[in-house]
Amino acid sequence: MIKFKTIQTKIKLLYLKFTGKIKKSNSTIEIHQSNNKSIDNILIFFPIKEESFRVALYTFRKLKKKKNINYYYVINNIYKHHFNLTGHVFNFYKTNKKIKIDETFYEDRIINKSFDMVIDLNNEFNFDLCLLINNIKSYYKVGFKGNYSDYFYNIQLETDVLEDSYNKIYSMLTWN
Repeated sequence: MIKFKTIQTKIKLLYLKFTGKIKKSNSTIEIHQSNNKSIDNILIFFPIKEESFRVALYTFRKLKKKKNINYYYVINNIYKHHFNLTGHVFNFYKTNKKIKIDETFYEDRIINKSFDMVIDLNNEFNFDLCLLINNIKSYYKVGFKGNYSDYFYNIQLETDVLEDSYNKIYSMLTWN
């Protein structure tokens, strides 16, 4: 069954690549503290799985809203009662191994908004979520290294120790 899913994912990616809907990221980016590119809008996709969600929430618990930065969070609807970060929160639902984003995400035109940074905290590949991230305009797209990550992220982190990777992302957000 796992081999079939892998083949199915490869076929979907090949089709999207052939039609030009996704491309490998060839752009070079510069990351340093004196970068003139201001980060005003940040979209963070919290993990689907509970264990990873708890680690991410613990790591980002001290993330404070700054007056010049807008944080947008997309979280699994199951965990919304545990989520207490300030910012705009949108829910997603996992049904039949598909991810469905809450309608308010589309009604608020988040999908058409240009973000400075999009962060995917899921350490496992999810086709629906990655396809959504691919369609969002952003200078930085941060995710975890995997078989298909070159198509979706221009900054990729290793997942050896999940909390360490989350701490790296947290430090990127708190540079100023």
